[in-house]
Amino acid sequence: MARIPQDFIDQLLERTDIVSLVDARVSLKKTGHEYAACCPFHDEKSPSFTVSPTKQFYHCFGCGAHGTAISFLMEYDRLEFRDAVEVLAHNAGLELPKDAQDSAPAGPPRDPLFDAMTLADRYFQSELRRTPDVIEYLKNRGVSGAMAKQYGLGYAPDRWDALTGQLRDRQAAERAGLIIERDSGGFFDRFRNRLMFPIRDTRGRTIAFGGRTLGDDKAKYLNSPETPLFHKSDHMYGLFEARQAMRELPRLLVVEGYMDVIALAQHGFPNAVATLGTATTESHLTTLFRHTQEVVFCFDGDAAGVRAARKALDQSLPVMRGARRVKFLFVPDGEDPDSMVRGEDGAERFQAAIDAARPASAVLIDALTDGVSLDSPDGRATLIEQARPYVNALPPEAFRTELIGELASLARLPADDLRAMYASAPSKSGATADKASTEQKTRVTPVSRAMSLLFADPALAGHVSDPAALRESDSPGTAILAQAIEFFARTPSVSVSQWLERYRDHRFFNRLQELAATTPPGDDESRAREFDEAIAHLGAKTASQTSLRQRYDALVAAQARGPLDGAEAQELKELHQKLWSLRRKSD
Repeated sequence: MARIPQDFIDQLLERTDIVSLVDARVSLKKTGHEYAACCPFHDEKSPSFTVSPTKQFYHCFGCGAHGTAISFLMEYDRLEFRDAVEVLAHNAGLELPKDAQDSAPAGPPRDPLFDAMTLADRYFQSELRRTPDVIEYLKNRGVSGAMAKQYGLGYAPDRWDALTGQLRDRQAAERAGLIIERDSGGFFDRFRNRLMFPIRDTRGRTIAFGGRTLGDDKAKYLNSPETPLFHKSDHMYGLFEARQAMRELPRLLVVEGYMDVIALAQHGFPNAVATLGTATTESHLTTLFRHTQEVVFCFDGDAAGVRAARKALDQSLPVMRGARRVKFLFVPDGEDPDSMVRGEDGAERFQAAIDAARPASAVLIDALTDGVSLDSPDGRATLIEQARPYVNALPPEAFRTELIGELASLARLPADDLRAMYASAPSKSGATADKASTEQKTRVTPVSRAMSLLFADPALAGHVSDPAALRESDSPGTAILAQAIEFFARTPSVSVSQWLERYRDHRFFNRLQELAATTPPGDDESRAREFDEAIAHLGAKTASQTSLRQRYDALVAAQARGPLDGAEAQELKELHQKLWSLRRKSD
């Protein structure tokens, strides 16, 4: 996440009108105190997408999309956080602070690292042009000169100091992962005798390299290490090139290797990307879905490929909202996308394989029914329970409804009954859904209720005489509620979106956005009364917890001076259990 000063973010959002920002991209109509439109993030016929000028916040009641002006640009314009901030800053006539950095904690500026990467990129490409053996290797692999240029292919010479000798700022190059410091002093090249694949960010800047050995190295592929520029779980090879080749991306193909990406692009499929030596993560999926509504994973058809597909499926479920879809293409044994597309009628054959790709629901049901007899009541009950964590991991939208319908058919139950069963109790198995997270999202506690009421009317913060007292509570989220009350009491005119952006990196950020998206029922007077009641409940609970802790501490102190009698020992045990229980509950 970009390390941009919070006061700059505050100033930026203060100068940004989310209604104008959204209206420039999606035609809004005024409806009461808010603005509405058909949601730009999923297909719908009647408007469920609203924008609040008071909160400076958007929310879709259909697909659940919501956020601040920064979040909207990230989703709609498919930008990274820093890029979205830069767009808003330009629109507002503000200059980004010079010391603002991305991703890492405070440290050396990023520009020297980009300079080192740019120099290395140019050097590797120039070395390729004057190395006939590597050019011949690419020709034998069927890579055209145009593709080599488009993807910036290069060559790292088979010398320990080929790149090192070209560098001016070796400290920056070392931080960028290009060279390695010797124990005895000095540096040596990380990449030697390798075909080089530059890995670019969404702005086209080289942030890392992948190198394929052209010798006898045990590691066939070597990637750059994690650096301030590069986090392999966030980036995909070929995504920048895919965006350059196609303005609209109806789908993205996820393959395993760099050469697969280039081969597919050369044969008419420029929308292929590859993970960087790691399994697909939820962060990868979130990035991909900023650019398309359909992701097709291409895996080998063997047992290892099926296992990889199931792992990718697990990561996909939590982000499959709205019109998003995930499919799986299983390549025939002994082939890969590279060989498929180069064969006779390769492009037509591969397109047919894409068209026949299996939807996520089919792959999931195959996994759930593997070894389960659906002819018996016990088998059908097993299916229902095994499916529960996967269903509960899905947003409550169309795909979840479709999956429940398919499961209901297999389990021989009405879909409404199965839906009620899944809603009635959380899963006790641990496959995909995080139980604690699911409960946290669905339970309405005094803390979450007070927070949603405060977001609806920040002036309610003035009703609380001593918000700091709430910090003494063991209830999860109470400390954040106290911080919000203190913030809005000091700055009642600041929008909810400005406060939310302070918590973008917090583990409860999504939950806070959900609460900001709600509009509590009732008029101003009834909402104020409900807020006061929630705060009073939390205050009484805090006082009770304080009293319990004081008595517990007194008994512990007495025990340190000498043995407790039977009644006191029992009381100490009961107090310990009560305090432990209170810490585990949110109400």
